[in-house]
Order: sequence, then structure tokens, then C-alpha cells
Amino acid sequence: MLFIWLIVIGFTDIFDGYMARKLKKQTILGTWLDSIADFVFFISFIVCAAIFESEYIVKFQSFIGIIVVIKVFSGLTGLIRFKQPGFLHTIGNKIATMMVIIGICIFVLFRNTIIIDIGLYISILSALEEFCIILIANTYKPNIKGIWENLKGF
Repeated sequence: MLFIWLIVIGFTDIFDGYMARKLKKQTILGTWLDSIADFVFFISFIVCAAIFESEYIVKFQSFIGIIVVIKVFSGLTGLIRFKQPGFLHTIGNKIATMMVIIGICIFVLFRNTIIIDIGLYISILSALEEFCIILIANTYKPNIKGIWENLKGF
């Protein structure tokens, strides 16, 4: 039941962001709350997996640890540089979230972890991209699509 709840949370997170952009109703508060919700989703996923699928967490604890550490450093670096937590809505972060959500569905139905595994690899890459953006950006842009937007001026 908890995994189904996580799936619902993940899809509503994607849907609300899409609707905010489509209706041009994006706000700073909404962006900030969305970033917090994304982090809570990730932590909830880890907790549920630790409770119900502990062998999976043990198998990939180093990957999950790397993601958490990079995200914490991004958040703290954003606070130091821009007075805002450094959580961005990049395309990489969206793909990683979607892969984990789809991976949870496939895991629950078929007990196969390959999509979650791929999602974790993508999560590491998108977390590194996010951290690099926070390091090189001149201004805080929470809805930046990717690092290439910062590299245009170089």
C-alpha cells in the first residue's frame, strides 16, 4: 500500500508542475514547495524500500548515499550562494523521478528492479548536474532545464 501511495505522490508531483507551467501560474513559493516535495518523495521511497525491501537498499545503499550527499551539498551551496536551497527542476531530475516511479510500478507488479536501477544511475547524474549548476550559475533559476543553459555564455 505504501508503494502505491508513493506512486500517487510521484504522479501528482509531475502533474502539478506541468499544470503550473501550462497555465503560467508558477510562483517562487510553488517552486520551493515542489523542491521540498521532491526531496520528501525521495526520502519516502528510501524508507519504504528499507522497510519492505531491505535487500534492495543494502544492494544499492552506496548509490542512494551518493545521491543524498550530493543533494544535501546542492541545497547547502544554494543557501550559501543564493539564500535559497539549491534544488532545481532540471530535465534530468524529472527523468530520474519518472524512472523511479515507473520502476516502483514494475517492481510491485513483476519484482524486477532494472528500471529503478536505471533511475538511480540517472539520479546520480542529475544530482551532479544540479550541483554543478548551483556552483557555476550567476543567479538562482530553480526551473532551469539543464547545465547547457549556464554554458551558453561561456
